[in-house]
Amino acid sequence: MDNFEKSLNHVLVDTFNMILKYEEISIKQIFSVPVTITEAHMIEVIGTQENEETTVSEVASLLNISMPTATVAIKKLESKGFIKKAPCTKDGRRIIISLTDMGKKVERAHRLFHTRMVRNISRQFTDDEKEVLFRAVSKLSEFFKDKLQAKA
Repeated sequence: MDNFEKSLNHVLVDTFNMILKYEEISIKQIFSVPVTITEAHMIEVIGTQENEETTVSEVASLLNISMPTATVAIKKLESKGFIKKAPCTKDGRRIIISLTDMGKKVERAHRLFHTRMVRNISRQFTDDEKEVLFRAVSKLSEFFKDKLQAKA
């Protein structure tokens, strides 16, 4: 690796880790229930489904995780009281998952964190810098999407 690549690697890894740590600390301050970042992201996916007929397989697909991983996580969320399961009214073989009131509170707290984080980051940049940052991060996102699709 050349110097740029070493520096970029350090900045990317460091930033990723700091964002996760900051998110974890912030969610605990906003909402006192013990919830991991992974659980908060799963709750977010369940809470943002418009049809309110979300299944474990849909959650797994949206989070790019395996069915067994999603199943274990869903069981844990259910035991913590964040989600509930019910048979599908249209197809009794399907199980629908939805947020409980406590799950909805966690989802709102997580959404609030992201709103505050983006607003505070945005304030650090001029309009021109925001444009450059957005284009650069968008390119990063596309790079990783392409790599993930190639692996699938």
